[in-house]
Amino acid sequence: MSKYHVIIPAAGTGSRMGRTYNKLLIEVAGRSVLEHTLAVFQSDTQCEGIHLAIHERDRAQLQTLTAPFSKVKQLVLGGDTRQESIHQVLRNIHLSNDTIVLVHDGARPFVTHDTIHEVTAAIQTHGAAIVGVKAKDTIKRVSDQFVTETLDRSTLWQVQTPQGATFELLTSAYTHAETQKMMGTDDASLIEAYGQRIYMVEGDYDNIKLTTEEDLTYAEAILEKRSRHHHV
Repeated sequence: MSKYHVIIPAAGTGSRMGRTYNKLLIEVAGRSVLEHTLAVFQSDTQCEGIHLAIHERDRAQLQTLTAPFSKVKQLVLGGDTRQESIHQVLRNIHLSNDTIVLVHDGARPFVTHDTIHEVTAAIQTHGAAIVGVKAKDTIKRVSDQFVTETLDRSTLWQVQTPQGATFELLTSAYTHAETQKMMGTDDASLIEAYGQRIYMVEGDYDNIKLTTEEDLTYAEAILEKRSRHHHV
């Protein structure tokens, strides 16, 4: 079994949901989105530590919210972007080079232990891994509202989190990106730019990122389905 630490960027806003506060504090079925996400890792015996990147405005509220979660090791003041925030956390944790470190979106509360364990096992074998699902829809490249190309759907995946690597590799990839003034779209893009191949783990479609108001309705449905099946 592969033990790991997880970094959760939690410094965002709720602007796309029409909120004036951090969307991770929105309640779904009586708990905040962040509490749902933290509970997944708190209950995983392979998780050794949870590290949050936060905004100063949320510090007091998050200190109270995270107090019941014993695996939360620190709340680190993040930067202006997700990438800067994660790099700040990497600078503030002290782990052995071969420790597995995952990065997981705080707004993805439905990741399963099975998926997490597949990712950590893949990192143990390949050095870096991510999770995703195969694209269901036909994808077209468009320019000025006109279709320019239809892409081969069989090779396309929708990428989710967790994503991760060994502590040494992940830190090196982030440092390299900073040196090159590169802004990536996710953690994997920085690892790719550093020259490391990344293994893709197939996840499940319930592992959604809560981004819009409609996603909250979907989240309620997922929780209802899981409660019926006693899902952990």
